[in-house]
Amino acid sequence: MKEKDKRTIKIIVDYCNRMEDYTNRFDNDKEIYLSDKLYQDACALVIIQIGEFVGRLSDEFRDCHKEVNWQEIIGMRNIFAHNYEDVIDDIVWDVIQEDIPNLKNYFESLLCK
Repeated sequence: MKEKDKRTIKIIVDYCNRMEDYTNRFDNDKEIYLSDKLYQDACALVIIQIGEFVGRLSDEFRDCHKEVNWQEIIGMRNIFAHNYEDVIDDIVWDVIQEDIPNLKNYFESLLCK
């Protein structure tokens, strides 16, 4: 793995950890998420940053790891950055609960190799 990709992955994992910290701070409560705009905005920023850094991974890296839908991650970043009013909170909650932890685990396993 290229050193630049490794650094980028570490940054992505850090953002995944931030998301975990945010959800833990609010007891992982969906109702709090749905009612708290500040919480939603903080999570949105993390999703934007994850998508931004995924976009910085080399084509070679992404080609070697086709099991991840890179375009979907980047696409979500674009929706948050450019069409935030179209975001569906229930779907975002699922991303926070499932996709981001899965992405974190995936990247951590690569860093251990």
